[in-house]
Order: sequence, then C-alpha cells, then structure tokens
Amino acid sequence: MKPNFSTLFFVVTIAFLMTACATPYQAVPPFTPVDVDARGHALKTQNVVVILDASSSMDDGYQQWKKFDIATAVVHNMAETIPADAGIKSGLRTYGHDPKFSSKSTLLIDDVGDFDKIGSQKALSTITKAGGTSPLERAIDAAADDLDGLDGNSALIIVTDGKDMGMGPVASATAIKEKIGASLCIYPVLVGDDGGGQWLVDEIARIGGCGFATNADNLARGQQMADFVNKVFIGDMMDSDGDGVADDLDRCPGTPAGVKVDAVGCPLDSDKDGVPDYLDKCPGTPAGVKVDSTGCPLDSDGDGVPDFLDKCPGTPAGVKVDDSGCPVTILDAGASSWTFNNINFEVSKAAIQPSSYGILDEIAAGLAANPRMKVVVEGHTDSTGARAFNMDLSQRRAQAVADYLIGKGISPDRLSAKGYGPDRPVADNDTRLGRSKNRRVQFTRVD
Repeated sequence: MKPNFSTLFFVVTIAFLMTACATPYQAVPPFTPVDVDARGHALKTQNVVVILDASSSMDDGYQQWKKFDIATAVVHNMAETIPADAGIKSGLRTYGHDPKFSSKSTLLIDDVGDFDKIGSQKALSTITKAGGTSPLERAIDAAADDLDGLDGNSALIIVTDGKDMGMGPVASATAIKEKIGASLCIYPVLVGDDGGGQWLVDEIARIGGCGFATNADNLARGQQMADFVNKVFIGDMMDSDGDGVADDLDRCPGTPAGVKVDAVGCPLDSDKDGVPDYLDKCPGTPAGVKVDSTGCPLDSDGDGVPDFLDKCPGTPAGVKVDDSGCPVTILDAGASSWTFNNINFEVSKAAIQPSSYGILDEIAAGLAANPRMKVVVEGHTDSTGARAFNMDLSQRRAQAVADYLIGKGISPDRLSAKGYGPDRPVADNDTRLGRSKNRRVQFTRVD
C-alpha cells in the first residue's frame, strides 16, 4: 500500500524539527595553564590518585558541553598545571566505561609513579566515550590499594557527576580514610549540578576531613586550576632553620634555634658591629669601633682599655694603666727624685731578681709617659763590708737598672748610672731596719 502523503509529510516534518532543535555539544573552552612554582616550598601532598567518572551519565549534557568532556578537561588541565619537578607521585583510575572500551568496573589506566605530564595525558586520551554503570565505591576501594605503603601525604581527587550512586561511595570513602588515616585528604570535584551528586561530594569531602569539595565550573580557568593545585599539593615556603624566614628569602641559612633574626633571616646585630647579638659579649659598642670575634672592642696592648678609648696605645704588658689607658706612673711628674727599696738583686751581685721586673716595668712606663724626662739612676748600699766593694757594687747595680730600662725602649740618652755605695745613708746603719732603708735605688731628675 502506498503511504499516505499527509502521514509521510508529518513524519518528515517531525524528524526535521527534531534535528533543527537539537543543539550539538560544544568543545570545552581552551585552557591556558598558569605556572605553579613549587620551588622553595615544602610539599603538602606527595602522592595523588585521580578517579575519573566514565559512567553513562557522564555522556549527558551540562550547559553546552558533555559532562564527560568537562571531566576529562579537568584531569587534563590539572596535569598541565602540576609542576613537573615537584616530586609528586600520581596515578589515574577510571570507573564505568563504555563496554567497547572495557568490561571492568574500574581500571588504573596510569600506574602510580613519578608524575609524568605527557604519560598522564596519553593515558587519559585512551578513554574517548563514557558508558556503563557507576561503581564509584569500587574505584575508591581500589585506590586504597593504589596508595597503600606510599611515603608522605596522599590526595584522592574524584571527578564525577555523583548521579544515582547510592551510599556505596560513602562507605568506601569511610573505609579508605580509616585505612590510610590522617595522611589522606579527599577532594571531590562535581561535574554538573545534580542535587544528589552535590550531597555525595560534600559528604565524601566531610569524611576526608582535610580536603574539600568543589565544582568543575570553578576550575575552568588557568588561575582557578593553579589555585586548586596550590591548595592540594603545595605547602608553605620551606624554612629549614625554623627562624620564620622562608629559605628563598633567607640570607643567613642555618641560624641556630631560638636566635632572633631580621626580615632576611640574619641574626640581629643591634650595635652593627658585625657580631650578632647572640654571640656579642659586649653589646652596645659605639658605631665604627673595631671589635673581635666576640663583639668586644679591640684592646691591642691588652691593658684592659679598648683601643677606641686608649690614649696611650702600646703600653707594655703588665703595666697598670688608668681609665684612659695610660700607665699609672710611679714617677710623679711633680717630684724631683724617687726612691725604691723593692728593686732587689742577687746577694753581693748586680743581677736583678725577677721579682723586681714588675716595678721596673712600671718605672719604664712612667718614663715613656714623660718622654722629656731625664734621670740619674743611683745605686746605694749599707755600710756592711768594704767601702770599695760597695762603691763598685752600687755602680754595677745602677747600671744594671739603666740597662733594663733601655731594654724596655727608654732612650740611653735619657739615663745615666751612678753608684754611691754607703756614702749617702738615709737611716742608721747600726740597725737592721736602717740598713734595709739604705740599700736602695734612687732616680733623680736632671732636666
């Protein structure tokens, strides 16, 4: 029987209208990645398994795109954004599948290993069409084995529409969290706007504890994806010495624990002497003063008065000085003679006893402090023994003292030696005390 013309016209018209009204799905918008610089940062997450929903509901449209195209774009763009040199281990697992692709409910299409951007994207490109059921719980269970035994913190990123999945994924999320513990964070990414799917991703994120749920719409642009990658993978700037200044800004790495530092990580040096406060034994040194390794002003002559205050540098070792670093002279500039009974010699000899070196050094310092002074070094004995012997002995002793002072830097033309023997007593030679007073060295000023 010939077809009725009007019936044929109706069928053709309906077919035409259906074709005309159908809106073909568009390609997802182009993506321009934004660099994520992990240098100088401690990794927050060292391992990640991404679970991609390839079930039949993902073949449906959302706005002007297929949900599966959106989901694969999220995974692809994430791989574009993760720093290649960050040291992350990654794997990609799918579930559902078009029967022509695989009959298995879940597949690890990119084994867990060092993150390889090209390898990850190549594995992703093998799945071109969604289909099959939605056994997300099986994918989560398998991911628990994928992540088992890995060092460091792990992330489970689930890209799904969450549609018509029941409570199985919730139970599996609880199980994987209990198995791996605090080192696992879960980040579900919802594709589309299904109400049940929204509840599911929120609940899985809650179970994960330290992760969060988001929508694929919030990851479409380069900066959005970079922010996501930073939050999931990249931790704070590394601060190896724990001084509060990140390593890439720290000009003084290795600062000891507890030491206060400035904005560039260097120990504080309040007096700017080049020695940090925690090593500075002389804080508050005036600006420009040279210091030693302990931060104390230099004292080149070792007299206890720092160089910047020392008005008499080069004082001989052991000589007493005043606050200005000048010798405390025992040769009072206002006197004309000075008598010393504590310059001792060996018995009947002119050899000076070492115990007398200190007083002689002070005398030398006194002469050095008065460079125009000239003196006669006089030797005196008591009356014990022959006069001629005592005259010779006193002369030799006076000369020995003069020679000692010359050896300390006093010019010879400022000194002369004279022995008077017992001829100029100052006390009674008949007494022991008197004789000790007569045995003396006297300095008489001649200028």
